[in-house]
Amino acid sequence: MQKSMGFYFNLLSFVYPKKLKKDGFLLFCNPFARKVKPHQLEFLQKGMSEVLDLEGYKIQTYKWGSGSKKILLVHGWSSHSFRWKNYIEHLLKNDFTVYALDAPAHGLSSGKSIHVVLYAKVIHAFLKLNSEISSIISHSIGGFATTYFLDQYKEHTIEKVVIMGAPGEASDFFDFYKETLGLTMKSLNLIIDEFQTQLGKAPSYFSSARFAESISIPALIVHDKNDLATNYNYSIRLNKHWTNSQLILTEGLGHDLKSKDLIKNVTDFIKN
Repeated sequence: MQKSMGFYFNLLSFVYPKKLKKDGFLLFCNPFARKVKPHQLEFLQKGMSEVLDLEGYKIQTYKWGSGSKKILLVHGWSSHSFRWKNYIEHLLKNDFTVYALDAPAHGLSSGKSIHVVLYAKVIHAFLKLNSEISSIISHSIGGFATTYFLDQYKEHTIEKVVIMGAPGEASDFFDFYKETLGLTMKSLNLIIDEFQTQLGKAPSYFSSARFAESISIPALIVHDKNDLATNYNYSIRLNKHWTNSQLILTEGLGHDLKSKDLIKNVTDFIKN
């Protein structure tokens, strides 16, 4: 399946390069997100809030509780807000009002594609409407988008942030697709050209370490040494470039990073 798609893309690079650019970029931005299951929907409906309209997307947002501390949860690739269930329940017991949102093409939000620039726009638009939010907990590409957001939108009100299991370089995604699909350099360069046209920057620009150099708010960076989805060395580097940050490296939690002890550590960092 993957190699046949790669063959199709490689053929398009010669006979219809414009279509390759379009289709290749859409594939790059397609999260193939999982559908919300009935038991997940039951939980999410308890916090379901208004729908945010942004650039043709309908973004489902959520709000739980009425605590004095306001926090936003930002999920990762091919996920949705239910992934935060255990965090939400713990935060509610610690005097938090908890907000979350489903990224474009995820959960109950509309759309078929997502990239870091769009995700950051969604975060920015939501925080403009909810300026009392003072902290963010993020995971995976949500952490990458949060770091980009903090670098690009200087007028934010965020005072503390948690970045969990985040990738470090957009260029890595292209390396992954090249290897997985068997793309030729001609095909890959055409897709990269479309990426630059759509996002206004080359993939090499999108580096979490680069973004971190302009950020001064306190950060907790978390990564598992056995993460098979994103390399923990990116978080080590992010910690070095983020002046006011601390790093936790776990073992045995994988990419999901779900444990009661970690939830407590993250909550304590935000509270203190």
